Amino acid sequence: MSGSPEPWRLQLLVPADRSLYPRVEAALAGGVTLVQLREKHRPDRETYEVGRELRDIVRRHGAAFFLDDRVDLALALGADGVHLGQADLPLDAARRLAPGLLIGVSCHDLLQVRAAQGADYIGFGPVFPTPSKDDADAPTGLSALREAVGASRRPVVAIGGVEVRSAADVRAAGAAGAAVIHAVLDAADAEEAARALLRALGAEES
Repeated sequence: MSGSPEPWRLQLLVPADRSLYPRVEAALAGGVTLVQLREKHRPDRETYEVGRELRDIVRRHGAAFFLDDRVDLALALGADGVHLGQADLPLDAARRLAPGLLIGVSCHDLLQVRAAQGADYIGFGPVFPTPSKDDADAPTGLSALREAVGASRRPVVAIGGVEVRSAADVRAAGAAGAAVIHAVLDAADAEEAARALLRALGAEES
C-alpha cells in the first residue's frame, strides 16, 4: 500500500472492466493514491477475478486498493480497505469482521458524519452534480462540505462531480482529498488529469 499517511488523497473509482486497465495504469503513474473497485452489477465471481487483476496493477504502483460496499470481497482479495455506504454493513459490524481493513464511510449530512467517526475517513457528498449514480442524493455544495470537515475528527474526502477546475475549491473547504471517476477515466490524458488534480488538491505540500 502507498506509504502516504493519507492514501485517500486522490481516489479513483473503477468498475470491473478490463478495458479500463490502461487508463488506470496511466492514472496511477500520475499519482492516484487509492483505487476503489466499484461494481454493483456483475456476478461476484467475475468481480473477484477482475479484482485480483486490478489489485495487482494497483500494488505495482504502491497505491492502496479498496472495495466499494463489500467487506467479504475486500477480505477475499486481500484489499487494504473497504468503502461503505449508508445502506451497507454498519461500521461497527465491519470492524468486527475485518479489524485489519481501513474503512471509509459515505455520508450525506452532518448526522451521518458524526455517526461515522470510527471510520478511517469520511466520504462526503455528492458535493457537485454527478452522472455516476442514478440514485445520487442532491448535491450538498461546498458550504456543506466545509461544515462536514468542521464536524469531523476524521479526514473528509469530497465525493461527487469533483473535477480539476473544482478541486482547489474542495481543498479550500478543508477536504483531505477527493474521489473521482470521470475527471480521470474520461480525460484525454489520464496521467496528466491525475497530476492536475493532485496539484489542485495541494499534494505538493504534503
